[in-house]
Amino acid sequence: MNILFLEWKSYCVPDMMEAFQEAGHQVTLISCEEMTNRDSKDFHQSFLKMIDNKNYDFVFTFNYFPIVSKSCNELNLPYVSWIYDNPLLTLYSYTVIYPCNYIFLFDYKIYNQLHSQGISTVYYLPLCANPKRLCSGKLIPGHASDVSFVGSLYSEPRQRLYDRLGNLDTYTRGYLDAIIMAQSRISGYFFLEELLTKDVLDSLQKAYPISSNPDGVETPAYVYAQYFLGRKATAIERHDILAAVSEHFPVKLYTHERPDDLPSISFAGKVDYYDAMPSVFRQSKINLNITLKTIETGIPLRAWDILGCGGFLLSNFQEEYCSYFVPGEDFVYYESIEDAVNKVDYYLTHEKDRLEIAHNGLEKIKSSHTFHHRLEKIFETINL
Repeated sequence: MNILFLEWKSYCVPDMMEAFQEAGHQVTLISCEEMTNRDSKDFHQSFLKMIDNKNYDFVFTFNYFPIVSKSCNELNLPYVSWIYDNPLLTLYSYTVIYPCNYIFLFDYKIYNQLHSQGISTVYYLPLCANPKRLCSGKLIPGHASDVSFVGSLYSEPRQRLYDRLGNLDTYTRGYLDAIIMAQSRISGYFFLEELLTKDVLDSLQKAYPISSNPDGVETPAYVYAQYFLGRKATAIERHDILAAVSEHFPVKLYTHERPDDLPSISFAGKVDYYDAMPSVFRQSKINLNITLKTIETGIPLRAWDILGCGGFLLSNFQEEYCSYFVPGEDFVYYESIEDAVNKVDYYLTHEKDRLEIAHNGLEKIKSSHTFHHRLEKIFETINL
C-alpha cells in the first residue's frame, strides 16, 4: 500500500516506519506542525499539495488530529490513527464520527466508553515495543542502577495545573485535596470526574473558567478531572513511592527538573527516548512504572518499552496487564507504597527470579507484541 505518515514530535515513528516498510508498503513521512492546530485555515491547502497525484491508500498518525480527519473526510481518504496518550482532548471532537476514521485506542476502558455511545470509528489496540531496536543500542556508562524511574513528576510549572486554581473557597479546596489524595492511592479506577458535584464545578469555573472547544463535546468536568486533578494525584503517588523506595535503596530519577523534596534520590536529568532510555532500562535492576492516573485500564507506552528492553518491570496494577502477561512471571506489580518497597527489597536480593522474569517479559514481547503484530491487526481491521 501507499501510505502518507504525518507526524509531529510523536514517539515510535521509526518503529512504525520500519514495520510498514518491512511489510512491503511504500511510506512517505512528513513532519507537519500545522496539524496540531485543530482550527488551522491553511492545513487543507497544504494537505492537498502533500497528496497531489500520490494516490495514497490512507493517512496515518500517532494520536488523533481533527484537522487531518476533516481533510481526509472531504476527500474520502481513509485516516488511521493510533492513540498512545490518555487523556487526549481531540478524541472529543465531533470529527471522530467521520466515516473516514479508523481510530485505535490503547486503553480498553476509553474504547468501550466511546464505542458504547455508538461511535463505530473506534477500535481497541494495545501498544507494543520494538525489541530489535531497544535491545541493540549501545549501553551508556552511568546508567547502571538498582532502581530507576523515568518520567515526569508533574512538578514543572507547565504541568502544575492544579496550582492554577488559586482562588478556590476553603470547602472546595479541602474537598478536592481529599479526593485527589484518595485517587493517588488507587490504581485501575479513575473516579475523580464523577465526584465533581455541581457546587464544586461552579467553584472551579469561578476560579479557572473552562469551556469546550468549538468542535468538541468535552465537558468542563472532564477537563478538570483529567488534566488538573488527575495529574495532581499522579504527582502525589510518584513522589510518595519514590520517597519511600529511595529511603531504603539507591534510586536514579530521570526527569526534567531536580526535585527539592526527595533528598535521598539520585537525580540524573532527562534522557532521550531513542538513544538513552533503552540503556537505562537495560542496566537498571528494577524499572519502576507509575502510571498516569487517567490511564484507566491500559498498559502505558513506558511499560512496553521496559519489557521490550528486557528490563525488569515493577509497576502499579493495570487491568490489561493480565490480558497479555502473567504477574510474577513476566512482570511484577505492587498494590501499595509498602508493597512496592517490599518487592524492591525481594527482587534486589533474588537475582535469579528477577532475571528470569525480565527474560520472560521480553520473550512475550518478541512473540506477540511487536509493531509487526500490531500492524497486522490494523490492516485486518481497515480491510482496504
